[in-house]
Amino acid sequence: MQIVIIGNSIGAVSAIREIRKWDQQSSITVISREVLDQKTPYYSPVVLPYYIEGVLSKENLFSIRYEFYKSMNVDLKLGERVIAVEPDEKVVVTEKSRYRYDKLLIASGASPRILDIPGARNKRVYVLRTYEDAEKIKSDESDEVVIIGGGPVGVESAIALLKSKKKLTIIEIAPYILSTVFSRRVSEMIESQLVEKGIEILKDEEPIEITGNPVKSVKTNKRKIKCSSVIMGVGVVPNTDFVKDVLKLGPRNGIIVDEKMQTSEPDIYACGDCVELKSAIDGSIRPFPVWPNAQETGKVAGANIVGQEMIYEGGIRVNALNVFEKVYFSIGNVHDESKLGKMIERDGILEFYYFEGEKLIGAEIIGDVKYVGLIKHLIRRNIRIDLDRFKGLSDFFPFTAPLSIPHKAQERVHLWS
Repeated sequence: MQIVIIGNSIGAVSAIREIRKWDQQSSITVISREVLDQKTPYYSPVVLPYYIEGVLSKENLFSIRYEFYKSMNVDLKLGERVIAVEPDEKVVVTEKSRYRYDKLLIASGASPRILDIPGARNKRVYVLRTYEDAEKIKSDESDEVVIIGGGPVGVESAIALLKSKKKLTIIEIAPYILSTVFSRRVSEMIESQLVEKGIEILKDEEPIEITGNPVKSVKTNKRKIKCSSVIMGVGVVPNTDFVKDVLKLGPRNGIIVDEKMQTSEPDIYACGDCVELKSAIDGSIRPFPVWPNAQETGKVAGANIVGQEMIYEGGIRVNALNVFEKVYFSIGNVHDESKLGKMIERDGILEFYYFEGEKLIGAEIIGDVKYVGLIKHLIRRNIRIDLDRFKGLSDFFPFTAPLSIPHKAQERVHLWS
């Protein structure tokens, strides 16, 4: 059997591992548009801010070496952009060649969203998604930087640049930063620390123009901010243009998949940031562009490609943010204050649990991450919890184990391994 994988993300790597667990004979070809050193062809985008900061070396950034692909008997095709998939012919078309497949996995990920405003593509306007992006930001010598977007990418970029003594300004259109990740309560805790470190945060402001080429300023609906570079962190869009005419896409242009990661074409599977799938909490179909879901969906896709039935139990938004040596973790739905059922503080750890009746639907934990797997299990299995007796996840300790995290720069890589 010929298996072709489009993309070299964590979803692809997880799929490769699962495929080879059951099938050592089928050929695997991985096609990636990034041009990287053959000796170090994989890195995790989630740790790029640590590379910019200087906490993580280039050597440690590339966490999977060529030897992995060699040991898995994978044929790497780097620097090739896929332009089409032909399901009737079972062929993947790149700018350089054509690859026949029996089973195809699309793990093409997502790309940074670019605001539709004047100047958005001018010189010294950066995004952060690839190693090349990180190199550009790291080498830029601008003294004044505006970061558009107060989500995880924006906040982590600001923290990464603090050591460089630049004047940093975050512009956020929402009433508070990290609004898609944390509750207002927890976001304001993080914001106070950023402000204390000298980062200016402008909320309820909308960027309307970036002036100068290269950049000279950013105009919002309220003011003009002088700067010499801009980092744009306003979300991502799935990389699905090459299949928009052959696969069923969702309202946000993600590939629609079932619980086996199978698409509308029986021999084509998809995983990671390029898909839209069912939420484990409310059943809605939407993207879950976070690292743990990419890892899980890649594993499920890999198993089903080789005939080992495995079911994905539903998407859950999971995020971890390291803010000045303290971990802020969120999972599930944490934005409805009326759903806050329990707040627990002990041993320097702060925990917030959100409930729908007796069902856990979300949690925020500050200072600890060892119960990530257990929380996902409780949410997905709809396990009933008596709030009057619930004293935190240590009640369930026999079913989990502490997780050792040796280095903060590797935290988001190893957190869900």
